[in-house]
Amino acid sequence: MALQQSPPDEKQKSRPERVISHALVELRKNRWWPFGVRSAVLLDVSQSGFKIEFTSTTSCTTGEKLLMEIPLAPFGIMAPASIVLGVQVMWFDATKMRCGGIFINTDPATVLFIQKIIEESKGLST
Repeated sequence: MALQQSPPDEKQKSRPERVISHALVELRKNRWWPFGVRSAVLLDVSQSGFKIEFTSTTSCTTGEKLLMEIPLAPFGIMAPASIVLGVQVMWFDATKMRCGGIFINTDPATVLFIQKIIEESKGLST
């Protein structure tokens, strides 16, 4: 008996393409506050959001707004050294120390860097 795959629902159809990444990112509440910085591995990224796995035990709250710093050198981008963008946590799995969220308040330059990260992660850059 062949397995039948159900058609994707509307939410999955409208979801932007996600690409796998393994860059180490940092999350913090404020740009100027040096304490409480959390490191995580960027597992995947899309035009609108991300999934990360924290490198140590932590907690997040759904709806929490943070700043994420993504280094650009791992993606072959030498300047600037990193980008900092606003994110909002959409879900948190305390068992796996994983969280997913969306990018918020992105300016056009940041959008271009996210596109470049996606291209590099897919191996499409020239």
